[in-house]
Amino acid sequence: MDLRICYLIPRLPLGESGVLVGCTASNCVSLVRWMRRRNISVEIISPMLEENVEFLDGSSLADFIRPIPIQQRGVIGNGLASLKKLRKSVKERMQKSIYNVVHSHSGTYPYALAVLAANRRKCVRLHSLYCPLGAKGGLLGGLWEQSFMARSVLNRLDTVIAVSSNVSKSIKAAGIVSEKIEQIPICVDRERFYPRKPGGPRRFFPAEAKGAKILFVGNASIQKGLFELLKALHILNKKKVPFFFVGTVENESKIKEYTTRYKTAEKIIHNLGLDKRVRLLGLVDSIEDIYAESDIVVIPWNTSHGPSDYPLSALEGMAMEKCIVSTPVGGCPDLLKNNKYGILADSFSPASIAAALERAITEPLLQKKVARAAVEMSNEFSLERTATNLINIYTDLLERRGNTIEN
Repeated sequence: MDLRICYLIPRLPLGESGVLVGCTASNCVSLVRWMRRRNISVEIISPMLEENVEFLDGSSLADFIRPIPIQQRGVIGNGLASLKKLRKSVKERMQKSIYNVVHSHSGTYPYALAVLAANRRKCVRLHSLYCPLGAKGGLLGGLWEQSFMARSVLNRLDTVIAVSSNVSKSIKAAGIVSEKIEQIPICVDRERFYPRKPGGPRRFFPAEAKGAKILFVGNASIQKGLFELLKALHILNKKKVPFFFVGTVENESKIKEYTTRYKTAEKIIHNLGLDKRVRLLGLVDSIEDIYAESDIVVIPWNTSHGPSDYPLSALEGMAMEKCIVSTPVGGCPDLLKNNKYGILADSFSPASIAAALERAITEPLLQKKVARAAVEMSNEFSLERTATNLINIYTDLLERRGNTIEN
């Protein structure tokens, strides 16, 4: 069947060098590239900050990304503007009957309103939900926990795709029709993320660094738990546990809150006497290279409301044979199978995070055991597997609709 697919994502944070940021954007771009290599017609429509649109020039991303320029208005302002412009863009392009599959992706369900702007007589409409309904925390979390609001949006779609069992359970509990729900996880590109040693001198961790090399990938939002992690590192430092920490803390969306909290993090590092043990970096061009230099990837998140129920940095680290240390956030207990594929902290406190990190550092055999097991487990999240499952769903939906789809 001739598939003509459009992906809608709420934002496309792009660095000056063309590096993508964020789970949703990275997942969708990987899927699109895989499909396009197999001659499937697919493109992405996404809002981008006006000053970042030029970063697409000369990039292979420009072949399939249709940017919608927006101005910086803060988190809520950007969200509302993105949703409005996505709906308008979909309506305009559907007038030309370009797509027969329109699939939106986001952490929270209100962005599914974008795909509902597509003419259902001309296409099938899907939404991938990355965060469970009802998860605590995050901006406007109380509003988004209302089940009746989620039902009114998601039940109008052909299919709702849950990225984890937590997400699937939450939308079933909200009253979404069971026949509409499929569970397909986000993916990791195993051709890019695989076990390997650094390809030369260290670029990110100091050559003289002693002890375990700990990595954090994310931003300075409250949800990602950076402050709690720094306090945990302070506990390790006082106990003279050997480590060096690098945090790749980005803010390509130019969100004021993240900038303010990054500056606060720098002060915390200084006040806790961690200057010689901690290095904060901005956006890293080749994230796989910094994974290769690390031993432990830490996920100190305190909620999966806003990020993803399965942290992408955890999946990437697992694929590269790194020991994952995580709080019991969202889908991580399921992902790590309670210490089989990683080490779980007992809670979200700095003391608990410190205890889990100390165990990973002081028990090297355990560290290597869970890392080796994680590599095998990460096959379940392979790009090919996820993309193939999605294509099968698209084809099945179109075949069931048959001649009711207008060309």
